Amino acid sequence: MATDVITTPEELLAISPEWDELWRRTPSATPFQSPHWVLPWLDAYGAGGELAVVASRSGGVLTTLAPLYIVRDEDSDESLGMFLGTGISDYLDVIGDDDVLTPLASLNCQLWDLQQLRPTSPLLATALPDGFADNVEDHEPCPLLSLEGEIGSTRLRKNIRYYRRAMSRNATVTVESATEANLDELLDALFVLHAARWQRRGLPGVLGDETTQNFHRDVARRLLRAGALRMYATRRDERIVAIFYGFAHGVTVYYYLSGYDPELEKLSIGTLIVAHAIDEAVRDGATTFDFLRGAEEYKYAWGATDRMNRRRQLFRS
Repeated sequence: MATDVITTPEELLAISPEWDELWRRTPSATPFQSPHWVLPWLDAYGAGGELAVVASRSGGVLTTLAPLYIVRDEDSDESLGMFLGTGISDYLDVIGDDDVLTPLASLNCQLWDLQQLRPTSPLLATALPDGFADNVEDHEPCPLLSLEGEIGSTRLRKNIRYYRRAMSRNATVTVESATEANLDELLDALFVLHAARWQRRGLPGVLGDETTQNFHRDVARRLLRAGALRMYATRRDERIVAIFYGFAHGVTVYYYLSGYDPELEKLSIGTLIVAHAIDEAVRDGATTFDFLRGAEEYKYAWGATDRMNRRRQLFRS
């Protein structure tokens, strides 16, 4: 096995086809470890960091990739290593099982802050390198819904049927999936509808700035072409009134964000677009619907249960 540390964007971009193949053949990975998410994040938010991407190969084939970078304080000797994607990615991790902590120990970095690790992450089980101490703690819950068996309570399913009938009363209601032709229109609608809900609270929302919007335009188009985008729009008399923005990999569908017309809140338009996404996930053969970070009450109304993300910090002794 050969292990390299990639330090330039050009090198990282050059291995993106191998990276995509590794991601596709690793069902336990998530969209947040794919090049379709990480490379746009690097372009949008990675300025000022030093790449430290660990790549391992066996027989010339890429077997493990850890997309990491280091931020240094110019006025001191302090340095912090993190995953590319930290902040807006619900899961952070390596792809593959090879040891990446030993190569990290050889780099000039005082603290590695490895956030949003699932309990199954190999980084939680790998032994500490010599000269390091660590701290492991709970981070944030991610409610998961099993799609095997009955979904939601009897009351919830009854309410969904009622609200679907109410939505269609005196109006034509359709739901469409994202395509190359309509993707920009759906993204524009997502930005507007998501902001409308937050503006009622006097807040801009997480999609309010141009950098974030351009990031998601790039991600959505890449994931659409990779077959991993799950984006749906509800139209009422041709007007888009709700958007679901999510991803898929392996047997899991991930619910990232949504937006809906606040004027239709009484018709539970937000619940209806999630119900459509869940129905589509079941038809696609998914077994898990991941609501991602946050303990919002509506997630548990579907029957979701928490899985706690973990955080491991490595300190140079």
